[in-house]
Amino acid sequence: MTDAIDDYVSTVGAELRGSARLRADMLAEIRDALVDASESHQAAGLAGQEAEEQAVREFGSARRIAAGLQEVLAVAHGRRTALVFLAVVGVQALGAELLGHLGGWRMMWGDEQPGAAYLWLARTTDLLAGGALVAAVAAVLLLGRGLRHVGIRLGLVRLTAALAATMIVLTVGCGVLLTVLPSSAGAAVTVTGVTGAVLSAVPVLVCARRSWLAAVGPGRALIYSGQRGKPDPDWISARRARQR
Repeated sequence: MTDAIDDYVSTVGAELRGSARLRADMLAEIRDALVDASESHQAAGLAGQEAEEQAVREFGSARRIAAGLQEVLAVAHGRRTALVFLAVVGVQALGAELLGHLGGWRMMWGDEQPGAAYLWLARTTDLLAGGALVAAVAAVLLLGRGLRHVGIRLGLVRLTAALAATMIVLTVGCGVLLTVLPSSAGAAVTVTGVTGAVLSAVPVLVCARRSWLAAVGPGRALIYSGQRGKPDPDWISARRARQR
């Protein structure tokens, strides 16, 4: 019987937000550890139910464990967002450079010359793209090896999500304007440019949303609440009450 263990694992799992695969792996490891501890207590002479509950007590607060696991999930999502963000802005930068070498200005403007406002927008877009690239590289580094030296993991994940979403919306918005404003651009060029710009933002926005939700998962503050090594005070009694 593993009723107490299953209930404990379910309690932890209900608190977690993030990758289903990673959550499942975490919960499987917790369950295996609890089963091993319970079997050890049974070998020492405790009955099955009592051995399971003792293993749960020793494992600690379900909410605290969930808060710690949620931080791991959030960091994993944050790093994925940073990598996707870096890939997208990198491809955008390479595409813009290639378009310039292939005569993209003439393709969009023909024999006309873009006005001062358009040139200002183009320079602003280049600056935003450069800033986005630097921010993406910094986020990848900070959410990787940098976490050894930075203690604000959840805050960093939320910052990465917000920055990635904001920067991609700004750069894509500017890219769309640069595509639709030229008077000589044909319909095919305009539609292709706008579609490509908008679709490139989708994976970044999806990842940013998931990272944000993972970083504000329930119970995260309890990791530093001083409850280390202590079980939820009423968890075992509440479970027994439900069984009556």
